[in-house]
Amino acid sequence: MNHKKNSRGVVSKVTSAQFIHRWLMLILAIPIVIWGFTGSYFVLMDIGFIRSDHIAVEKSDKINPLSVSYPISKLYQDFPDAKSISVKSLLQQAVYHVTLTEKTVLVSAQSGTQLDAITHEQATKIAQSFQHNNAISPSASIAAAKLLVEQAPAELASRHLPVWQVVFDDMAKTTLYISAQTGDVVTKRHEYWRWFDLFWKWHIMDYDEGEAIDNALLFYSAIGSFIAVFAGCVLLWQRRKRYC
Repeated sequence: MNHKKNSRGVVSKVTSAQFIHRWLMLILAIPIVIWGFTGSYFVLMDIGFIRSDHIAVEKSDKINPLSVSYPISKLYQDFPDAKSISVKSLLQQAVYHVTLTEKTVLVSAQSGTQLDAITHEQATKIAQSFQHNNAISPSASIAAAKLLVEQAPAELASRHLPVWQVVFDDMAKTTLYISAQTGDVVTKRHEYWRWFDLFWKWHIMDYDEGEAIDNALLFYSAIGSFIAVFAGCVLLWQRRKRYC
């Protein structure tokens, strides 16, 4: 009698573990495959390449001290509310970057004249300065250059507006976002980065912004996966004699 009771108990435990393991794995099969696929992309792709670290100017223009003739003391008189002032090179011309409360203006380092916003021609020339063998292919052409003023795409923070969106026709569809105020490249994007962003959303199961790594869907899916794995381990232990 004891032997039969023990047998029924073992069978019941096996059935329970099998039921939990089978149904949880069926429910979580798609998320687990997505986790594995997207995780492999993160591991195999170089993060420096994804972040576009390779897209940089080949060499920085040096500023000739003689080209800076407008005194900075006079500049502070012209812009008493300036938060900071720096000297940079813009298309081989020395300019002052005057950072105000709400915007940044460019001022000629020779005459002290406030410069206009970056034009289409200037934006394309700035973008072309990134074309060399180790960055954007020299054979690539500019497919589009558009001024964004009011609405930023999802891959660009709205605080950078207004910007020039310059898109190359290379295989990665490399895109440079150039500030219309300063001429600085505020961010860089390409298709591999966009795939990374998409896979990140899938990986953390936040299909809106892709930022909430503590969302409820991911939490309960992870708990369910842990239970399924644990049930599988219990099932394997209970059936260990079959494999010995």
